Amino acid sequence: MDNRIPIFRSIAMIEERIQEKLTVENLASSIHFSKYHYQRMFREAVGDSVMRYVTRRRLLLAAGELARTDEQILAIALKYGFESHEVFTRNFSAYMGVSPTKYRKYHISIGIPGMRKEKDTMIDSKTTDEMIRELNRLIVQAKETAAYTRKEKVPDPEAASFYAAFWDFAADRIEEKAEKLTKTLRQITGMSQRPDGISARFMMIKAVEDIAFGLNVIAFQVKLTIARAKQEHRALFAALCEKYDALARNASVGAGKIAAFFHELSALIFKDMREQAGDKLAKAVERGKEAAALLSKDPSLPYAYLADEIRMIAEQLAGTLLEDVTVERLEDYLFMLDIISCAAGTDALRAPEHEPLFAGICAFQKQLEETARFFGDLSDDMRLMSAKAQEESAAPSAEKQIDDMAFMGNVLLFYLRGEVQKLRPCLEEGQKDALNRLCGRMDRAVGFLCDRNRQIAADEMAQEFQEVYKDVCKEAENLGTYGNPLRFIGEEIGHMTEHMQKCI
Repeated sequence: MDNRIPIFRSIAMIEERIQEKLTVENLASSIHFSKYHYQRMFREAVGDSVMRYVTRRRLLLAAGELARTDEQILAIALKYGFESHEVFTRNFSAYMGVSPTKYRKYHISIGIPGMRKEKDTMIDSKTTDEMIRELNRLIVQAKETAAYTRKEKVPDPEAASFYAAFWDFAADRIEEKAEKLTKTLRQITGMSQRPDGISARFMMIKAVEDIAFGLNVIAFQVKLTIARAKQEHRALFAALCEKYDALARNASVGAGKIAAFFHELSALIFKDMREQAGDKLAKAVERGKEAAALLSKDPSLPYAYLADEIRMIAEQLAGTLLEDVTVERLEDYLFMLDIISCAAGTDALRAPEHEPLFAGICAFQKQLEETARFFGDLSDDMRLMSAKAQEESAAPSAEKQIDDMAFMGNVLLFYLRGEVQKLRPCLEEGQKDALNRLCGRMDRAVGFLCDRNRQIAADEMAQEFQEVYKDVCKEAENLGTYGNPLRFIGEEIGHMTEHMQKCI
């Protein structure tokens, strides 16, 4: 009998009495367990403490009412046992990643952390829920930034003539990114129902990183555009620029967290898959040894040839490293077992009284078939990875960091060239030549980063960008008011240089 059945009865009772005052003591007594035994059995079966499970269920039901009804938040909080609006908001925000008010407003776009009812399905719960919470926060911040932009875009009639359209454009771009985040959120939420969907994790990480980078580019474009504005207009739009800056910063941090959660989730799943694979192989080896022992029980019978072959398969399985096990190898063993089974079947026809001795062959065959199916169901991405491979995937390589900086360098070069072209009508020939040379230097510096052969040392690369940064700032200073956008680009090159010096 499954000794978890009383625990599942208590879960049903929790559902029936979810709006009542529940304690560990009264739940334990309802199924005739001591408090200590009940808590231990509940955690073992469900993978969570009793009252934490109850709180999460109440929060999920409250979330449903927030989405479906117009009932006051305090009324919903009291209905599900939270003593005040503040306590409910604190618990809800910690679980969902957003406040009850924001959940009610944006619930169609954001996700709900999952609830699992058995420990076996809890392996990905914690990390997946953290990703959902992080994306919820980003989606809500993006939508609120867009809404704030549309509300505050015309602080001054004179500025409205051009900047109103620009801020609408910026808000549209932010909303596009929010929709992309929502799409990724749905993928992650779906993945929580099918953990082997982790095979798409790298695509999801890239999607989030690309969106975060896109938000940073939008913030950059906003600040660059406002850098061209009159001094008084720049002051008017400072708060809006800060909103975009804050969103970009949080997106970058969030993308890093989500990547870390994915790697943690991968490690958990790979560990679980390794354990399951090891267990299945061990069972197959055990069935093989049992089959060989049964056939060898009476040395006077002519079945040693069957026992020797089966024993050899079992020993080869036992001696194979988990990382070296392939479906093809298992199928080869199954093919050999099929031959052995055929021979045994013929022997059983000749001596029916010995048929019980051949029963172990069938058990071995079934266990090996189950093991082969298990390995066959693993996607390429989920194949048993070595500890070294997992470790290498847990953090971006130095090569990737340089590639990322090369990409960012190209983006800054793109904007630098654009700004130089916009300034042309205001420049003298000497200034044009100086700025063209500056673009050439930036192009050369980015080329060093893009060079796969890395013919130049890391510190020399950083030095090259440092010189470009100084020259851009110098030219910006020479241009006076016209140099504000150039100065802004120079500062971004300086930030990139600082990051480069820390990373390489």
